[in-house]
Formats: sequence, C-alpha cells, structure tokens
Amino acid sequence: MGCNARIKSRNTGETHYGECIDLSIDGLALRTSFVPQFGERLLVVVRAPAVGGLAGKPFEAEVEVRRCNEIERGRLYEIGVRIIELKP
Repeated sequence: MGCNARIKSRNTGETHYGECIDLSIDGLALRTSFVPQFGERLLVVVRAPAVGGLAGKPFEAEVEVRRCNEIERGRLYEIGVRIIELKP
C-alpha cells in the first residue's frame, strides 16, 4: 500500500488523486485514474504516513511524465515520472 497523492496538471490546472507506490532518487510511480500526456509537467504532493502519532511532512515536487501503463482497463493507470524540481 502506498501514500495518498494529489496530482495537478500544469497544462490544464486540473487536480487528480491517486497513490504513490514507489519513490526513488530521481522519480516516482503513481497509480491513478488520470491519463497524462508523455512529457506533461505535473505538480505532485505525496502525504507521508504518520510516524509515532506525528504527521509527516508532505513530499512536493514538479515532475515530468516518462510513461503511462494501463493497469485496469479504462480505470487505473501507473504513471512513471522524473523529478524536475523539489519544492520546499
């Protein structure tokens, strides 16, 4: 199980929701019903799980879409993105 994620398209301004299932030094993988375009820039905010009863600081970054794979036909997609800029 991953962490909740808010995904905002820089192209359309629309906000979508999903789940971050993987995070690496230069990218992340998201599962969502949103289908972006290759190369589209997104603003992603991932809510960190609470540790010891304390809420974690959200991870926020501008990213670029590198891939989008269908997981469940017409319902769920896995998006691979490259981190462009970490937000403070």
